[in-house]
Amino acid sequence: MTVGEQSLPRGWIKARLGDLIPKPRPKIPANPDSRLPFIGMDHIEPSSFSLKGHDQFARMKSSGSYFEPGDVLYGRLRPYLNKVHCAKFEGVASAEFIVLPSSDCFDSDFIKYLIHQRKFVDYAMSHSSGDRPRVKFDDIADYEFPLPPLNEQRRIVEKIETLFARLDKGEEALREVQRQLSTYRQLVLKAAVTGQLTADWRAQNAHRLEQSRDLLERILQTRRETWKGRSKYKEPVAPDTSDLPDLPEGWVWASLDELSVHLTSGSRDWKKYYGQGKGIFILAQNVRPMNFDLSQKFMVDPPPSSPDALRSEVRRNDILITIVGANTGDVCRFPNDARGHYVCQSVALLRLADSSISPFVEMYLSGKGAGRDQLDNFIYGAGRPHLSFEQIRTVAVPIPSNEEQAQIMLLVKEAFERVSRIDRICKTELTRSAALRQSILKDAFAGRLVPQDPNDESAADLVARIKENRDVRSKRYRRQSTRKLAS
Repeated sequence: MTVGEQSLPRGWIKARLGDLIPKPRPKIPANPDSRLPFIGMDHIEPSSFSLKGHDQFARMKSSGSYFEPGDVLYGRLRPYLNKVHCAKFEGVASAEFIVLPSSDCFDSDFIKYLIHQRKFVDYAMSHSSGDRPRVKFDDIADYEFPLPPLNEQRRIVEKIETLFARLDKGEEALREVQRQLSTYRQLVLKAAVTGQLTADWRAQNAHRLEQSRDLLERILQTRRETWKGRSKYKEPVAPDTSDLPDLPEGWVWASLDELSVHLTSGSRDWKKYYGQGKGIFILAQNVRPMNFDLSQKFMVDPPPSSPDALRSEVRRNDILITIVGANTGDVCRFPNDARGHYVCQSVALLRLADSSISPFVEMYLSGKGAGRDQLDNFIYGAGRPHLSFEQIRTVAVPIPSNEEQAQIMLLVKEAFERVSRIDRICKTELTRSAALRQSILKDAFAGRLVPQDPNDESAADLVARIKENRDVRSKRYRRQSTRKLAS
């Protein structure tokens, strides 16, 4: 026999998923008295088969899919078609799982790996439907695949698990490197904004460096000259340095209020302008730590001459701070000269009197053990975190000379470029590992992973035995139904 152009190995046949599994497990109604564990979509790691905990079915208010040990749980929603798990205990799964019952006529882990193949996922995706695309069992029952004898299924599973275990170790090592890179990045930021990174450079160049207090005085003079308040000039709040560390010689503390000329957030009355025009409404998800991320764009079309548009339009080097929601405290700098970008109500726009210090301020406010700690300490509201303008104004920022700021940014850039290179290598190797897993599965289901044994019961006899058992159960059910009707 053949599958496409490829000859089947000895003892294999071309089979349908429905030949092995006639129907999925039934759903059961919610039961507040149930003692069964519950597995939801969030409990299964995508692409890893691993279970990361479970809940209790008694806590659920809707029906679920019953399962027994050895059953295969398959996420039927399109985003979760790579969520597969072979159950080790009895329980109930989310109704968004199709539960494929176990059998002594096939290896459940073989089925698990079969439906984890990219080929099967693509097939399931092509048969999904609905507003929230999902598949039904009938949609995947006709999936055809090469079926080996039962004993060979077991040998294939054993070989796959041996090879996958090796890949697991390599991938975990790569992820540990990525975690260390994240820690190193934060250490670099802390060293940069505390003066440790440039300690030697500062000692060598102390004779030619401007005193930071002179830089701050120029910034304050610019603040006075460009004051845009509606009344007379308002003196800035001074920084509270009582709980802050000592600074390197020549540095000075300044409050964000002293450094800025404009602090605002977006208009609350722009709903009629949403989703149209060429303007971009900067949302909280666009503000990532030291990264202005426009991978998601929300369009807005306010009148360009309106006071709210003029007030909330960002300029190059403006500091953006998330002030409402889960990402409150995230800070980034607007990096270009593009026009027509406006902050929303959840994002504060902070414009500095001297935009040349914006990269350093961004870095300081993003650093753990530095400005980010001050912002985190100010956040209030357990359910919906907030930061107020008054709190932002009081954040204290260390100011080195312009020359040292330039040196700091150069050294940080070099360090981050090294981090990025290593991170790219890790991502490339993780991608290769994922591809290698699929290559292993491809070989497994083509009969190239383990040798065939001529003494194995053929897959044709296996399927015939499955059909025979199914027919026997069907006849027994019909006899029982007939007796009930007669009585």
